[in-house]
Amino acid sequence: MPEEMTPHLIGQETVEGNADAWGEFDGRQFRDGALRLVTRSADRAVVRAVGPSAEAPLFSGGDLSVPLADLGEFPYVTPVRGGVAVSRHDSVSYHSRDGAAAWSFRHFPWGDGPLGSGACAETPDGRHLLAVVPGTPDAAGQYPGDRCVLLASDTGELLDETLLPTFSASYSLDSPLRGAPAFFLSGEQGQDGAYSWRVDVADGRLHLMELTSGTARVTGARHDSVVVQDVGGTWLRVRRALPDGSLRTECEVDPELLRGAQESYLMGDSGFVDDSHVIAAVGEECWSEETEHFLFDLTDPTVRRRVRYPVPVGMDAKALGDGTWLTSDGDDVHRWRLAP
Repeated sequence: MPEEMTPHLIGQETVEGNADAWGEFDGRQFRDGALRLVTRSADRAVVRAVGPSAEAPLFSGGDLSVPLADLGEFPYVTPVRGGVAVSRHDSVSYHSRDGAAAWSFRHFPWGDGPLGSGACAETPDGRHLLAVVPGTPDAAGQYPGDRCVLLASDTGELLDETLLPTFSASYSLDSPLRGAPAFFLSGEQGQDGAYSWRVDVADGRLHLMELTSGTARVTGARHDSVVVQDVGGTWLRVRRALPDGSLRTECEVDPELLRGAQESYLMGDSGFVDDSHVIAAVGEECWSEETEHFLFDLTDPTVRRRVRYPVPVGMDAKALGDGTWLTSDGDDVHRWRLAP
């Protein structure tokens, strides 16, 4: 059985609205290597940046608070230069700090219900906005698939687009590598299918490289490695990119081996705590309300430690890649590091 360890609590802050935002696709998003927490109310979005130092306070700089009307269902809000961009049911829009829309890119609407929701992110140079939007049915009413589009940040002009093999999926966009322009795009099609791509923008064009397909998605990235997790929660693999672009599995984790004979599933987004450790949440069911967190040592995959927290935490953890990770208990957000 895994040995137990108690992490060191760096800091804790209460974030109004975090309980609702933590599990949303835009609630936790990496931008240029730094994690942003996004909370929303009926008429406002607030963006907080997790600090670069593994010391208190938890957040750096001031909050970005933008008044937004008509968010509707399943919006995706992301910070951009001087404001936010919003992916809505039928459009992607770019807003200044006062909420005024600089432009809006209209698209065929997502279908009704929880299936199908877009995502957006600005490139680090501030010149382009990546977004995932629905495809447009042809004259016979056939749906071709969802689209990844590249828009000009200052005008919303469509510069490039790529048709995806996904249909009415729910998307997330992350850029966890500091100083690197690459984004990691994942699309989940219910509980049965998922895709992940690395997305680069060069010379005003999109360049997508498929990383996973079928029943797996990328949940974390660091240097030339990615954490790949089965959408059903039955396995986790760390894969390293080879010079020819292929991925080699470095280690694999079966959650059922962690908790004795108990049926077990991975929850949330497993990720890199640092170069040597991955953290994952494991529960008795695919959608367990209670989980246990485990740390895996990549230098020796047989070393696995169960995390015992001194305060209550929620279902999953969010690894920051700098030796620390976040947990959430309602509106309380905690930051942890390995005990010295």
